[in-house]
Amino acid sequence: MAADSSNRGDPRTRVARWNRPSRSLASLSRGSSIESLSRGATWTVRGRANALAALLTALRQHQGLVLVLSLYAASTLVVPTMTPVPVSDDWVYARSVEILLRTGDLRILDLSVVTLVFQVIWGALFSLLFGLSFGAMRLSTIALTLLSGWALYGLCRDLAVSRNRSVLATAAYLFNPLAFVLSFSFMTDPQFSALLIIATRFYVRGLRPDRLDPEATLLGSGIAAFAFLVRQQGALIPLAVVVYLLITRRLTLRPTRQNVRCVATVAGIPAAATVLYYLWLFFIHGVPVQQESFTQAIADAGWGGSWLLLERMTYIEAMYLGAFALPISAAALFVRRRIPRTGMGIVKHLGIRSRWGWALLSGWTALLVTGLVIFGQDGRRMPYIPQFAGLVMGLGPADLWWLRPRIFNDNYLTLFTAACALASFVLVLALCQRVGAPPAPDRAAAGLVLTIGLWQVVGIMPPSYHFRNWIISVDRYLLPLLPFAICLGFWALRDIRLNLPVAWLTVALFAAFSVAGTRDFLVFQEATWAMARDTYAAGVPLTQIDGGSSWDGYYLWEYSDANNIPRQTPHGPWWTVLFAPATDSTYIVATTPYVGDPMGPYDVIAVREYSSWLHNDPVYLYLLRRAPPAELAAAWPNVTAPA
Repeated sequence: MAADSSNRGDPRTRVARWNRPSRSLASLSRGSSIESLSRGATWTVRGRANALAALLTALRQHQGLVLVLSLYAASTLVVPTMTPVPVSDDWVYARSVEILLRTGDLRILDLSVVTLVFQVIWGALFSLLFGLSFGAMRLSTIALTLLSGWALYGLCRDLAVSRNRSVLATAAYLFNPLAFVLSFSFMTDPQFSALLIIATRFYVRGLRPDRLDPEATLLGSGIAAFAFLVRQQGALIPLAVVVYLLITRRLTLRPTRQNVRCVATVAGIPAAATVLYYLWLFFIHGVPVQQESFTQAIADAGWGGSWLLLERMTYIEAMYLGAFALPISAAALFVRRRIPRTGMGIVKHLGIRSRWGWALLSGWTALLVTGLVIFGQDGRRMPYIPQFAGLVMGLGPADLWWLRPRIFNDNYLTLFTAACALASFVLVLALCQRVGAPPAPDRAAAGLVLTIGLWQVVGIMPPSYHFRNWIISVDRYLLPLLPFAICLGFWALRDIRLNLPVAWLTVALFAAFSVAGTRDFLVFQEATWAMARDTYAAGVPLTQIDGGSSWDGYYLWEYSDANNIPRQTPHGPWWTVLFAPATDSTYIVATTPYVGDPMGPYDVIAVREYSSWLHNDPVYLYLLRRAPPAELAAAWPNVTAPA
């Protein structure tokens, strides 16, 4: 993939042929007749008619789901989906797709900390269909997310959630700002989360205590293997299922034939994928450098650093669960009337019947109050770790010189923080009242969903070590918790007459912000790359251009790594250390005309306005220039743009 958007690889043409077998009178069997052929044709027509009728019936029954999925698909026409620019770090994964299609070599770059194999192959398939481009790879994520929306709907139905509420749950998932903006990228987080939802749905369907379905369980196992081949925490999915079966005593540690068969069905395919992957990684491919650094980061943290990170992340996850469950909690808080059958209000109806439930609610309340006080003293408000979903600058990471203009002020952040805390409390209150409930198939399914979700909390910790002394973590790591918060929230409140119009209004507001914010971010990213391309076209070498993290990484990381170039921007941002040490930042693309010491002074060379739906005032990008020392400018040869 080149800088020029027109370079999309060699075109592929496919010719579909329909070869009709020739049939003559001599080829007919002796028992055949004109009447039998006519009767067979009649049955064929009837079969097609019945299949069409069944399809139409299914569409009518699930027309709400069809409408939500259609609206999500239609949003790709509003958001500039095929924009030929990367998003955040996804250029790292896109390069692996490019290398695979151009050389046939499956290569994971040293910057990659994830397994990535499935995602590279999946992205390559879409690149073959739509041309090698960032947009085609973005479509691969959108397609998986769309499939996961269907799976989440089915998962809610397996949890005995009504059809209308399952549709609402699907919309709350697809149009959540964090999920939506990540789905318009080639990051591993949305692809993994989509596979996680699909695998969970098939595991739940296959392991119902009243109706086992080994084929569904096996299918869930295969999809869990795909999830592992995107991110390592996919291995936690079958592990969580096995733990759940042990806790519920549906599986024992005795090596009986039944137990071995059960474990093999649940975890055999992911286990084989894990072993084969690491054999390939260690003995054929080689371990990427950044994957080795994870172990070192955990060792450097020690017990003290790990405990501090765990404390912070526990509170942050609790607050983000509230943010994910805002539509559900709003519908529960604004109940229009009492429960007609029992005459009890919502508070009495949500009575907690178990000591364990009271203990959990008390601990959760203490966690929320303590965290609000500690983080509030530091002036921190939700969202606490806004890499992709923020309220100050909107959606998408701000990996460019200076910050984008503000959208919301601090008063909105304070209000949002309070709303998240209240929603988190309501979510856990609803779950606690289910503790100690009589056994039922939907309760068993909810237990399995909860177990898988809790193990995904464990999976959030390892990648967060990289950020523990900086910004604690990043929000995209929390994306796997979103579907579990939604499904379990609707399951826990399925007997309560919720105020669904309030929930739909909340989802609609989320959707409007998601679509506008994602659109604005991709337009901003395209304008950034356009300004950097124009600078390069004017004769400035790539080693003197700093166009943000994705531009610098895509064009300079492999060059910097191959030539072992030390950092040339002494006081530059983080990406000039990790991604592009070869750039001296003589020319930078920035969102402000002023860059102070120690990098200044810079002169404004060009100004470009870009479109933004979420800003009232015009917004601009600036090309700034600094005169470098003569010896620095001649230190390294110029770099040409990749083909």
